[in-house]
Amino acid sequence: MHPERHDNRRQGVALIVGSVCLLALSDALVKSLGAGPSLWQLLTLASSISIPLLAGCLLLRGGWRALLPERPGWVMLRSLLLLAMWLLFYASLPLIPLATAAVGIYTTPLFIAILASAIGEERLTRGNWAAIGLGFGGVLLVLRPGLGVFSLAMTLPVAAACCYAGAMVLTRRHCASERPLVLALGLNLGFALAGVAGSGLVAMWVDDQALPRGFLSRSWQPLDLAEAALILLYALLMVSVNTGVARAYQIAPSSLVGTFDYAYLPFAAVWGALWFDEVPDATTWLGMTVILISGWLVLRRSGARSRLAKP
Repeated sequence: MHPERHDNRRQGVALIVGSVCLLALSDALVKSLGAGPSLWQLLTLASSISIPLLAGCLLLRGGWRALLPERPGWVMLRSLLLLAMWLLFYASLPLIPLATAAVGIYTTPLFIAILASAIGEERLTRGNWAAIGLGFGGVLLVLRPGLGVFSLAMTLPVAAACCYAGAMVLTRRHCASERPLVLALGLNLGFALAGVAGSGLVAMWVDDQALPRGFLSRSWQPLDLAEAALILLYALLMVSVNTGVARAYQIAPSSLVGTFDYAYLPFAAVWGALWFDEVPDATTWLGMTVILISGWLVLRRSGARSRLAKP
């Protein structure tokens, strides 16, 4: 039996849009680090900043008891699913084009809708499915993936999308009463463990002479002041992103919030233009417009159904 929920669709949409804006900025920060720290170094250092910050906020709000989740098993499973999502996505990048990986990961809203519908959490109309499909069509317009030969590596971002969808549906169904800061703390503890374990494996088994020094296989690097500042900013952004995403999926339907995850693409284009002089072409802008229209249609239909359901 699940606790009674009081949805706030507008706040949920605002939170997810703000969160993906910050997520796009954090991804731009990672890209700007270039040949600096590896994924494992980044996870370890960023979590060493975010964990004390999150724990301190929880302690100030409610003492030691505030650190403990109400449903630790579900919080742990959610953290593992999100950790798997990040690792699968980053593992795919050296093997397939970024556009192909991005198309895979942005099948997430489709998987969220399918999972939410399959478990009976939300009933989707044909209009909802059409709007979600329209948003995915916008993603294809933006990324325009090629028709290369299929490889198993192409399944990695799709698997990452499945992990993310499962984590978000689980957030609403089993973690709705958890403090968002507790959910963010659980995820960052997972990041820390993965960073330490990955660093240890790289140190033991990776031969720098035999393997390329990629994002996953690079050993720890000395950091200059600018790189250290970027990692600090990345940690602060991810605290905000993890907390905002968790809260968004707690207070609004998964399919609605998942559709607005597409807003990542316009924000990524903006940060790319400001940071790397990557100006989107006309087709890209068209795709982004389609994505925004699809989100508006889902919001409009969800709001209308909510009003009809009221006595």
